[in-house]
Amino acid sequence: MTSQNDVSRYYDRNTWRFLRFGGSGDSYAIHRPLWGEGVTDTRQAAAFINGWMAREIGRYLDREPRTILDLGCGVGGTVLHLAESFPGARLHGVTISARQVALAKRLAVQKDLADRSSFSHRDFEQMGQIWGGADRVAGSDSTGAPGADAIVAIESFVHASSPVLFLGTAAALLERGGVLILVDDFLALPRRKLAGPARRRVREFEAGWRLGSLCSVEELTETAAGAGLEVQEVSDLTSLVRLDRLRDRVLSTAGPLLHRVGLVGIPAFGNMIGGNGLRAGLRDGYLRYCAVVLRGRG
Repeated sequence: MTSQNDVSRYYDRNTWRFLRFGGSGDSYAIHRPLWGEGVTDTRQAAAFINGWMAREIGRYLDREPRTILDLGCGVGGTVLHLAESFPGARLHGVTISARQVALAKRLAVQKDLADRSSFSHRDFEQMGQIWGGADRVAGSDSTGAPGADAIVAIESFVHASSPVLFLGTAAALLERGGVLILVDDFLALPRRKLAGPARRRVREFEAGWRLGSLCSVEELTETAAGAGLEVQEVSDLTSLVRLDRLRDRVLSTAGPLLHRVGLVGIPAFGNMIGGNGLRAGLRDGYLRYCAVVLRGRG
């Protein structure tokens, strides 16, 4: 079972590699580039999901957001983009990686957004217990409960210990009627229905990338309902992911070899092993890359 210490170490060791080789440019994205409509280069592909999320927040939230929270914020690229999209909002990013927090704070100062953007080094699974006091970046609703108008999580949901814990925490952090947007990998069908080779590739993906919450969208929907969250929209973005890059071809050869010799515990090699498992799953259709918009009870 993946621990949050494993996840912290994974990102502390790999973040520089994601930034150097990801081609994200001034979007500072360590998430997957998406080749959506109008995208012509890697920098635009890296920034695509940030613009999409800003539009979805505006579409589903019945008010201008005062507070936006990014659970698993990386080096702050999405936080800073949303700060520019919503000039009246305060934003807070949370990451389990100390190195990412240090980078995010420097970027906020460089972009003159430090007055509205803050970053914390902590496990987002514990945010529901400490949200308030010095950690509180939002006001209170009529019941006195603090929360965020919008919460985003890009490729961080799958790192949680369980979907139940993540969604329960997110629900506790949302204002009434607030919007939660998850962009992540999902099983295309329940795990028990996966064929043997697919099940092995999924295990490689989970072990290599330190995942604890990989599930299907249907399982997410059921768990979300138990937390008081309702799915509003599911967008399958798999077709916008390119799987034919040189890096992907290298992974298809190196990943299985590295896994066979037992190097999955080393973050750099684990990233390659997991990346090959992900590529195979997206290519063969038993993994999907989706954006899910949920709302809390009004």
